[in-house]
Amino acid sequence: MHHPSISIILLNYNTSQLTLHCVESIRNHTQWPNYEIVVVDNNSRYEDYLKLEPLRDIPNLTLVRSRINLGFSGGNMMGVQYADPETDYYYFLNNDCLLLNDVCTILATFMEQHPNAGIVGAQMFKPNRELRYSFGYFPSLGLKYLGHGFMKWYRPEQHPALKAYQEPLEVPFIMGSTLFIRATDFREVSGFDITHFLYVEEEDLARKMHAIGKVLYLVPEAEYIHLEGQSTAPCYEIIREYHISLFHYFRKHHSYPAVVLFQLFYAFKNGKKFYKHRNFSRLAFFILKGCPMGESLRYRQKISIQ
Repeated sequence: MHHPSISIILLNYNTSQLTLHCVESIRNHTQWPNYEIVVVDNNSRYEDYLKLEPLRDIPNLTLVRSRINLGFSGGNMMGVQYADPETDYYYFLNNDCLLLNDVCTILATFMEQHPNAGIVGAQMFKPNRELRYSFGYFPSLGLKYLGHGFMKWYRPEQHPALKAYQEPLEVPFIMGSTLFIRATDFREVSGFDITHFLYVEEEDLARKMHAIGKVLYLVPEAEYIHLEGQSTAPCYEIIREYHISLFHYFRKHHSYPAVVLFQLFYAFKNGKKFYKHRNFSRLAFFILKGCPMGESLRYRQKISIQ
């Protein structure tokens, strides 16, 4: 029996121990006979990168190093460059994830049985096995100005309830920690938009998949733990980077008047909390300035000599 091929792509950035544990969980649980792993080191400190060297002894695993931090989208697109060019599926998996069962077999089997599926995702859990939501709603003016309750009533098909599910469910977009996607569809939409350095890549990719008539599914039978927050430490610059990506997304997919309304909403949301910390007012002014892409962390990355 022919088994389609799966290319699992992981990014490492100064979190080699997480990457090693993630690879171990993949190898322990994956029964699918035709898969490879591509680990991209995104210009970690050289001593952290060296801790990944034992991975070179693992069959069907490719370890590559970028000497500049390409961000999430760019790093994953580099992984695509080193994956089998004839692969059938890409599985973009955060390195701070641990598979709990044979996720690849479950998701690949579902995709084979559902030709309309564009991206599928597994059910996410916290380390204590508490449920985490594995999908989200597209950011919209309705959600921001009218609230979740109204939009769930007005457009329930676009806002499925955030709860535990036992059966596969059509969803707006899958969280970016686990994206299982058909390679032909990924190529058709030109993959990730590498303008996004961090954040909002999954919403953008989902919008492009919907545009070519594909459906996104949560497949709750597949399960994984996400140690969220351990691969990127939160700080003002990271929060600002999120808004840079968010407003790049708005400018791509919404009209100019809508973008202005989003600016006003987010500026007011942060500005009214000025008394809690000065960063809220800083962020409000940054949003009113338009979250210029030129201030992205992408443009501060240094090229390593090693």
